[in-house]
Amino acid sequence: AWRDENLRWEPANYSRIRSIRVPSKRVWLPDTFIYNNADDGSTGFMQGTYVLLNHDGIVVWPVPVKLKSSCKVDITYFPFDDQECILRFGSWIYSGSWIDYRSLRNDTESPVDLTTYVNNSEWDLLSVTLKKNIRTHSCCDDPHPDITYVLHIRRKTFYYIFNIIVPCVMLSALTLLTFWLPPTSGEKITLGLSVFLAFSMFMLLIAEEVPATSESVPLIGIYLCVVMTMTSLSVIMAVIVINLYNKGHKTKRAPAWLRILTLSWLSKLLFLKHDLIKFAKDVILDDERKGAYACRKHSFSTKQKDDLLYQELETLSLENQFIRNRRKASKTEESLPATPGNEKGEEYQSLKEGTGEGKESKHADSEMSDSEGTRDNNNTTKNGKHKKDTPRSKIPEVCRTRSALYQRKLIVAEWQQIASVVDRVLFWFYFVSTVASYILILVVVPNCNYKKWNEEIWRKQQNYHSSM
Repeated sequence: AWRDENLRWEPANYSRIRSIRVPSKRVWLPDTFIYNNADDGSTGFMQGTYVLLNHDGIVVWPVPVKLKSSCKVDITYFPFDDQECILRFGSWIYSGSWIDYRSLRNDTESPVDLTTYVNNSEWDLLSVTLKKNIRTHSCCDDPHPDITYVLHIRRKTFYYIFNIIVPCVMLSALTLLTFWLPPTSGEKITLGLSVFLAFSMFMLLIAEEVPATSESVPLIGIYLCVVMTMTSLSVIMAVIVINLYNKGHKTKRAPAWLRILTLSWLSKLLFLKHDLIKFAKDVILDDERKGAYACRKHSFSTKQKDDLLYQELETLSLENQFIRNRRKASKTEESLPATPGNEKGEEYQSLKEGTGEGKESKHADSEMSDSEGTRDNNNTTKNGKHKKDTPRSKIPEVCRTRSALYQRKLIVAEWQQIASVVDRVLFWFYFVSTVASYILILVVVPNCNYKKWNEEIWRKQQNYHSSM
């Protein structure tokens, strides 16, 4: 609205007519232009069909127009982002000495009437402030005033939480299950790769929703990248755990530092207990199935020989001795005590590093043959029958081949327990990392951003009221 002195009249002289409506083309109109116009179908100039003329010369120009303006979008905190868009109006030709712009709602709290505002399904309108600027152009030195409406909007996050964030959290929980799958299942790597592909699909979904820009990375994109990185690391760790689980079949014992770190320190922190003798009983080697450790000398059944050997070794508390020797691994080497099968008091070969399977079997077989020859010469009666065992042990003699088998089983059980400890440590590490990344990226950072924008909105509103 503006005042035109040439359009005044006295209502008493014109049948008490106080206002009329005329076509806008028949009166002077300001060339009001929206500077950040983004509508290709319009020129940017305000256009109205009719104007309202009052008897005091005030011209009201109600312009029914749909504005489409450009707005720089900052996607750093997407989808928890706030945007600040402007609508800048001013004259394209007239300078400040010819035309000036002022707000008609200086006496109200808001510069825009929002009583008929229709809520948007994607954005919330938080505030609208008005700012007047005086600019100079390169063409002339005269000031050009304009008014700028600043619209502060906030994105609604329910769609993104329900369709992107919640499925990502569920996929992260599935990744945790990879650390609970036993290495023998063969599905640890498959599950990890499937979750990784699902995260890749969500990355494509986000790329379609976010405006294409290289200025910043959206917050939810950072979260997905972190979770995908941890998922890929979980696949790598699954390969390492499977390798550790099957490494005992190479008959090479774990390094002392690894045994102390996993079976002693980490096991105490995780409240894990390891009964190597119990686990060794359940180990079945491929060579054992092929009969490489079959006892040719004695007539015991395989189950009877194993029971006798395990009973003898448990009686001597080998597990406790194994744990004590592991703590002193840097000074001494662990060794198994002699069984009554060796009457000369020789000790069995300890679980040393670098002991090969063929070497153990050969050594055990040679010792078994020498021992058997000595016993056949010294402990055989004239009738060809064996004498009774010495009083030192009431358990029948067990072949050294079976002892070598048990040593191999202990090595396999030890590697398997190390793998289980590493798997449990990785589970808790991934769990803590997943929860921490979720809280930090999707809770703490957005709340800090909201708090910053709320303070900014309050400050601008205070400045607007003080300038009225």
